[in-house]
Amino acid sequence: MKLKSIGIVVALILIMFMAAIETSIISLALPTIKQNFNAGGLASLVFAVYFIAIVIANPIVGEALDRLKISYITIVGLILFSIGSLFSGLSESFTMLIISRFVQGLGAGVMMALSQIVPKLAFSIPLRYKVMGTVGSVWGISSIVGPLLGGAILQFLSWHWLFFINLPIAAIAIVLVLITFHFKNETSETKTNRKLDIKGMTLFYIMIFAFIFTIMNKEHLLLNISSIIITILVGYTLYRYEKGKNSPFIPVTEFNKTIIVIFITDFIYAMILMGYNIYMPVYLQEQLNLTPLQSGFVVFPISIAWLVLNFSLGKLELQFSRKGLYLCAFTLLIICGLLILIVKQAPVFIAFSLLLAGISFGTVYTKDSVIIQEETSPHHMKRMMSLYTLTKSLGSSIGSTIMGYVYYFSLPFVKFNIYNVIMLTFIFLIVLVILWLVTQRKERV
Repeated sequence: MKLKSIGIVVALILIMFMAAIETSIISLALPTIKQNFNAGGLASLVFAVYFIAIVIANPIVGEALDRLKISYITIVGLILFSIGSLFSGLSESFTMLIISRFVQGLGAGVMMALSQIVPKLAFSIPLRYKVMGTVGSVWGISSIVGPLLGGAILQFLSWHWLFFINLPIAAIAIVLVLITFHFKNETSETKTNRKLDIKGMTLFYIMIFAFIFTIMNKEHLLLNISSIIITILVGYTLYRYEKGKNSPFIPVTEFNKTIIVIFITDFIYAMILMGYNIYMPVYLQEQLNLTPLQSGFVVFPISIAWLVLNFSLGKLELQFSRKGLYLCAFTLLIICGLLILIVKQAPVFIAFSLLLAGISFGTVYTKDSVIIQEETSPHHMKRMMSLYTLTKSLGSSIGSTIMGYVYYFSLPFVKFNIYNVIMLTFIFLIVLVILWLVTQRKERV
């Protein structure tokens, strides 16, 4: 691998590490932050505004990439993230912290979207699989590094340093981006004179936030019903409007049957991943009495298998059809769940079972991303990748909420709460199996 390619990979790893570690490392300090600012029930806003900002930023990246070089946009994302981190650490009031977290989330949203687009511009298959697998595995690695690093900082310093730690990492990433993020195949598409599709963008954000409200509101059922109706009506209006535009904010004509199935698959898998990444460690700590670091090591095989799988995914594609590869991935995750249900109190066996989950997540996430990259038109590829990242972000934020409801839901015949999460993942996986069998009937397994 050339020196420039190594620089690109290192920059992507640093960018993803900063975005990924935020949740696990800040969650350790939440009780202290809540007490310091006397925030009470508002403490959850520390995470909520961060995810909302990510959702806002993701789709904008595709629009910006038609007007500016990718290196400029990456620098803007890193600077926003750094400013948000700096002022979060300097915060002397809860209001200042929330505003700073919003700015930090905007930067994270930009960085997350670009991490899906840069590999397409910089690498060809099969090297792209390896790069995406390496970058993708950072999410799992952060589940171990987060508690370890966060615990050490809280032990010897204050929670403010949990934010300051991002600054030197961001500085290194900025230097690498300035040196390496220059791609020949982005030049012809960098600038455009077309007008910004304000109406399409406005309709899109109304639809997204109505949908999020539908999922997350717990107070009044009537409000949920109203918001889902708004989501459907605005979505239909958006489709009709964007279909007739030459340069739409949302390229609805790109959503053929295959792309729709890929987006649905990725959304559901993002929700499932939250069940494993968030509530498996919670189960290990609350019901098996493991420490945060020990639970991180139990979940770590997901990242190991994810990484290893992507180094051989190109060879696996020669043995299976696309449908066969996805059905195998779904089956492996079902088997993983069954093994955990059978031997639920043996951490070592759970860790072994999670290797299957890592293979499944690695296969689906990498193939989803590459299919969007390769099967959408070059003119709209960057926008579609931004929407793909948004789908993943929505799946993660909504999945963390839904899995939380399910995990803490009490059933008289369920002894271990992780059963609830595993059973919900089975339902999701059965839906995906049926979806792929029905929509891809003509393709051999």
